[in-house]
Amino acid sequence: MASSSPPQTPSSKVPKNPSDDRFEPSVFAAEWIEEYRPGGFHPIKFGDTMADGKFRVVRKLGDGSFSTVWLGVTDGASLPKYVAIKVMKAKQSISAAANELQVASVLATSDENTPKTTHVLLPLDHFTEQGPNGNHQCLLYEPMGVTVASGVHKIPQYRDKVRMMGERRRYPKWMVKTILKHTLLGLSSIHQRKVVHGDLQPGNLLFATRGLDLVDEAELVQSPGDTTDTIKRLDGKIDRWAPPYLALGQSLDKYADFTENMEIKISDLGAAFFQDLPPTKIVTPFALRAPEIILKQKVDEKIDIWSFGCLIYELITNTQLFPVAPDGEEENAEEDDDHFLALNDIIGDLSTNILLHWPRSGLWFGPHGERLNPRAELPRSSGSFNPELYVFDSLETLFKENKTDDIDEAESAVIIALIRQILNYEPSLRPTAEELLGNPWFHSQ
Repeated sequence: MASSSPPQTPSSKVPKNPSDDRFEPSVFAAEWIEEYRPGGFHPIKFGDTMADGKFRVVRKLGDGSFSTVWLGVTDGASLPKYVAIKVMKAKQSISAAANELQVASVLATSDENTPKTTHVLLPLDHFTEQGPNGNHQCLLYEPMGVTVASGVHKIPQYRDKVRMMGERRRYPKWMVKTILKHTLLGLSSIHQRKVVHGDLQPGNLLFATRGLDLVDEAELVQSPGDTTDTIKRLDGKIDRWAPPYLALGQSLDKYADFTENMEIKISDLGAAFFQDLPPTKIVTPFALRAPEIILKQKVDEKIDIWSFGCLIYELITNTQLFPVAPDGEEENAEEDDDHFLALNDIIGDLSTNILLHWPRSGLWFGPHGERLNPRAELPRSSGSFNPELYVFDSLETLFKENKTDDIDEAESAVIIALIRQILNYEPSLRPTAEELLGNPWFHSQ
């Protein structure tokens, strides 16, 4: 599809300082309104057409740091009746979209030695859309139902129930196994082509829909109202760079397939990379980082395997295995310390490689690997947090406390052994996705 040059915007009309707020703040959980400026998001409203009228926007599906995602209606001739349209920020369009499309083109190939990619959401097509903020790369996808991160609240047993305080909602065991097995099939396809996903997490695992093309458009249309928030400039002027309103993302969870025929696909190849061309920054979620990511060492596809090991525990228990999180947008040494200490307590003694290359290991461990407790020397204040070093329980203890009742002691031992096999501090000793697919636990009832 043809692209065109970005419009010439008079410099006198461009916001002079990107930090100057132009709009009244919004309480909506949507993209940041101030990013509607040259180089930023493309302003879209319901009913807009894109790609010279080939797609008509009827619903917002979601948003992220670098894109918004919309449900579009097509003529159904060469594409499905409904498509998800990922619209990149103008300033990210060239690099981010090009990377995603390059990776996707490799994943779309197959021959007698490399089977067809399965359980990975690949672009159906792409085009460039011109707008007041520049040229925006737009990627078309099969519309999916809901993420694994949020889908647990939409499965039949919970959909119409009010969540009670303290209630822990978890996927039934058969669904957990299906989600994990399909994720392994996707990872196997990706890794066979020497690609690393780099951002494997529940938010990037999606349930497919069932029968969406048979749904009447009137059921899917989103209109301005309760799910939109009018954009207002502080100076009362009309803003040519922004849409008239922000819209909340409305997932297609109503049409997600939660039956035994359910299908899970790995999505978002924006952070994916080829094994021989790793990026300078890995975007794996903080708590799912493999040790080599924390140490900024060489990485390969085994960082995806590490994340997968964490997900086994997380999906079964609905709790994070390593309860660590960044204090802000930038990671710091103290947060890395907390992560390594959690690994040491939960998984077991840190490897020699980690202790040698972790710059601050001497603060926490003695010359013979003995655990030190520097925080115990800090002054205690009345009513304040106990400064002594917190020690996490082992994997075995945590799993026993958080597992579901239908997992007995024998099965617990099998799952714990599987997680320990995966979460090996030495990347080369972690199993491959293909090897894990052969584990009987994924195929048992």
